[in-house]
Amino acid sequence: MPELSDSCLSLPAIATALLVMACQPEKVRDHLPQRPDPVESAEGYSAASWRDDFPAGSDLAILLGSTYDAVITADTLESNGNWLLPESWLQSTSEAYYDTEVEDALELENLPEEWRIVSIRVTPCGPVGLMPSQDIDTLCWPAVRLVWQPVLEDFTLAWGYQTDFYADDRAIHAIYPLDPRDSEGNVSSTYTRDEVIGHLQSGNSHASVSTDLLDTFERERNLTALWLLDQVHNLRDPDLGDGSWNGIDLRPELFIEEANIEAFAQRLTSFLGEVAANDKLGEMTSFSLPEGRTPASTDIWVFIAFDGNGGNPSLKELTVIGRESGDELVNIGTAQSVAVGIEDPAVEEALAEGNQELEESLIISGSDILEMTGLVADPYEFLVPNTSCASCHRMNNALRFNFHALSGFETDGIFVSPRVEDDVARDIAWVQANAL
Repeated sequence: MPELSDSCLSLPAIATALLVMACQPEKVRDHLPQRPDPVESAEGYSAASWRDDFPAGSDLAILLGSTYDAVITADTLESNGNWLLPESWLQSTSEAYYDTEVEDALELENLPEEWRIVSIRVTPCGPVGLMPSQDIDTLCWPAVRLVWQPVLEDFTLAWGYQTDFYADDRAIHAIYPLDPRDSEGNVSSTYTRDEVIGHLQSGNSHASVSTDLLDTFERERNLTALWLLDQVHNLRDPDLGDGSWNGIDLRPELFIEEANIEAFAQRLTSFLGEVAANDKLGEMTSFSLPEGRTPASTDIWVFIAFDGNGGNPSLKELTVIGRESGDELVNIGTAQSVAVGIEDPAVEEALAEGNQELEESLIISGSDILEMTGLVADPYEFLVPNTSCASCHRMNNALRFNFHALSGFETDGIFVSPRVEDDVARDIAWVQANAL
């Protein structure tokens, strides 16, 4: 097994419960509330049997890799018997690119069977509002994000180089907010989450959420988060010792006996079949390079997004919402086309008109990457709606034409962005702070 990343969660288990908060960045610890009493309903789950080092980085950022055999492929079945990544979704994604620089590259360069999950993000409580000021540690909800990417095997590049695995410069992120769960782990038919989201996204203050609604929301949120975390804990291989999942790295189960790898794949398939049913899709996003596999010279990337629409993704417009004002700063349209150091024309036009808040919300140039990455990566300063797709994917000082975040770049492995690192740190601290 390769040596995994170190983290302060690798301290002896007896000290972990006391030190886990100290392992988080200052900006995370400073925002979290004092640790409350344990959630009353915790006894309905096996939380008492969780290991002291749970959750760790590789529990919440599950890296399956792009330079190894696939673990979960597009034709893996979810609970309703459908492909986890239906061919109709791939077709809808490809068609959304037709009128962009990408054109029909997805169909020309990739087959449905080449798409695989390269990583998974488990979020115990992702913010549901539009601005960081909307109490993101209270008004948040559990979700799972699947990162799909086409990976070619035994592929020969145009200049004759042959490689075992080649990850194409495109990806699809599918996001699934969890259904509410009751104390027995059963799906419950409540709409509290939708009420809170509607309240916040209508421009109302988080402080005006009624006490009764907030109490119900928090109870349902905690029950759902407990259920999700319990399922994630059960993905761990019992033969691996404490500390095996520290840091954000490839899952350790991928480097042990073949039988253990197969057992892990079965557990993961069962988990995804439950949490990632097609009709539970909340949102889907994608980015792609045009045909040709030459990122440095082509220098064009296109981003698109879809509403989940009950499992029938519908293309939507891309916007940036002010993190302080809550105003729509720019409507980019249904596709954002960017290059290294160049934004989409709609964004450039808004900037030329002197939109100061927008300018302070974007990462475009190399100097922006150096100066703003720490701020934009901080979940207490920026939520996803508060910047552009390209800005989130530009936080890479090493190679500016690598736009990947939790996906593989060609023959390289998975790139983990600073935003992912900060979000995972917040997730771990949130679980501990809420005594889940």
